[in-house]
Amino acid sequence: MAKTLTIMLTSGAAENEDALVAVKLAKAVLAKGNKVNIYLFGNGVNLSKVETPITGDLHIAPNLVEHIEKNKVIKNLIELGEMGANISTCHTNEHARGIEAYPYVGNIQWGDIGGTFTKFLMTSDVFLTIGH
Repeated sequence: MAKTLTIMLTSGAAENEDALVAVKLAKAVLAKGNKVNIYLFGNGVNLSKVETPITGDLHIAPNLVEHIEKNKVIKNLIELGEMGANISTCHTNEHARGIEAYPYVGNIQWGDIGGTFTKFLMTSDVFLTIGH
């Protein structure tokens, strides 16, 4: 019988190592025939939205821009959704960051802590929080 892993991802683009660990773990779990839920919370909600390119002088070293490039995580989240992962966000955290009205990427869905996250927890065999 398939097991279900739920990950609460609280890190965003500036903490790509956390987000990349989460997506690699999720891919491995899905590859074994199990289920994955990912709940984007805190800075993690920033990974759910279509990126708005920043133009002009960023005053950031090019290697740092590459490090915080959120598209490298977003592409993985889109792929996870296509593989069957349930990915949802916390709309309260989106609202607090001024991004709630922006469109989602891939199969990522609107969510809330009281409904979506609670359902994820109640149907999970394993729960992990990854982030700062």
